[in-house]
Amino acid sequence: MKMSKKAGKQTKKSTKSASKAKKEYLPVIPNWNDAMVKVILNNTHDGIVILGEDYKFEFINERGLAIYGGQASDLIGKDFRKFMKEDMAKMVAEYYDMRRRGEDVPSVYSFRLIRKDGSEVTVEGRVTLVMGPDEKPKIIAHLQDITQIERNLRDLEESKTRYKLLVETMNDGLAIDNVNGELTYVNDAFCRMLGCQAGELIGKHWSDLTEEMTPEDVHEKLKEREKGVTESYELTWSHKTGKTVPTIVSATPYIGHDGKFAGTFAVVTEISDQKNAEESIQFYLDLLSHDITNQLQVIMTSSGLLEQEVPASYIADARQDILDAVDRCNRLITKVKRAGQIRRIPISSVDLVDLLDEKTTVLKRVYNAKIHRTGSKKSVMVEADVLLGELIWNLLENAARHNPIDNKEVWISIKTKGDSVELSIGDNGPGLSDTRKKNLFTERSHAGGVGLKLVRQMIRKYGGSIEVADRVKGKSSEGVNFLVTLRKTKKTK
Repeated sequence: MKMSKKAGKQTKKSTKSASKAKKEYLPVIPNWNDAMVKVILNNTHDGIVILGEDYKFEFINERGLAIYGGQASDLIGKDFRKFMKEDMAKMVAEYYDMRRRGEDVPSVYSFRLIRKDGSEVTVEGRVTLVMGPDEKPKIIAHLQDITQIERNLRDLEESKTRYKLLVETMNDGLAIDNVNGELTYVNDAFCRMLGCQAGELIGKHWSDLTEEMTPEDVHEKLKEREKGVTESYELTWSHKTGKTVPTIVSATPYIGHDGKFAGTFAVVTEISDQKNAEESIQFYLDLLSHDITNQLQVIMTSSGLLEQEVPASYIADARQDILDAVDRCNRLITKVKRAGQIRRIPISSVDLVDLLDEKTTVLKRVYNAKIHRTGSKKSVMVEADVLLGELIWNLLENAARHNPIDNKEVWISIKTKGDSVELSIGDNGPGLSDTRKKNLFTERSHAGGVGLKLVRQMIRKYGGSIEVADRVKGKSSEGVNFLVTLRKTKKTK
């Protein structure tokens, strides 16, 4: 078939266009000469070596010589294994042999090279096998000195290890949150403080771990951190068991790499001991200013009657009032001594049932109270100390002594629940209003007297809790009930 001249012209034109397109996209390869190759090789940032037969150097560029710290004559024709320690030379030589045999070996790896001055450097090599102009295999290696990088990484790792050790062994808690207030890191001390594992806390909003912060308070704290404000404030956290943990929080904003606010890191210092000390001081002040003072006033008033001409019955009553006041002072002083001993006595395993048997026997004899006992009658071991009997006696005496009813009754129950033991002590006294029950254990309240203040301090030391409620639900006039929760020890039978 003949093509038309027109068609032929179109084809030639199309071919010329294709050729032109190829010329535009294909690189133009220059005519190389030795001077050009030398300039390229010596101006690269990589050290370049060529290894020929018998592990020997055939070429090394200027950057490679700088890494070695010597001249070309020190290396050319020499076995590269002589410039490495034995173990390192064995590894690199094995790669050399395997590569020349066509076996699969890493193309990038690091090794230690002995420089001319005897020092060692860490070098990363990118290695390729090619056929040389003499039809013999050549190994070309591009080398980079990574000694400083390796040292920096090692220093960084050591620094991270030191800081991690410091953070994880510090007595204070450390918590870090993000811009949303969600915890991203907590150290061991903070976990112990709240009785949780790190996994239970990471991802939670920090305000969910305290009942003191309203959404408005949280928003205000966030605004302060965003402004770069560092502050310290008191905050009470909620322990996993439900108890409160008073702390001082030192909160500092941290800024990300982009210069923007990234979150807050806070050092959390538990101040339970300080709070207990403050409470103890207030406890003693209350005792002196209120309880003891009241008894001294009774003694002074009654003593005044002894000097006046009054009926003999008044004199007898005054003498009895003085004796009663002195007796109350003695009991108060004894309880204060007990309070002073609380911290110094170590926690041990104590049989709760034995102590109850002993104290209820005394209660029946002294107050002629009828005892109703339910629950475990066998040994129940709890974490306490030798003053646990004082705690139990204070609650039992409170149930009988302040009960004006002639036929006094006391209900006692012991129940074990998992790792806890619940001791319940109720009475048939006049009971307490909701307001008095609420304030019975609050600071600086005299509603419960010295005995109940002592009970609260002891239970706090034992890691337990105490609650007060109506003995009969909804009927406050039918007596009160104290529920004490203690930790059970493994010795419970």
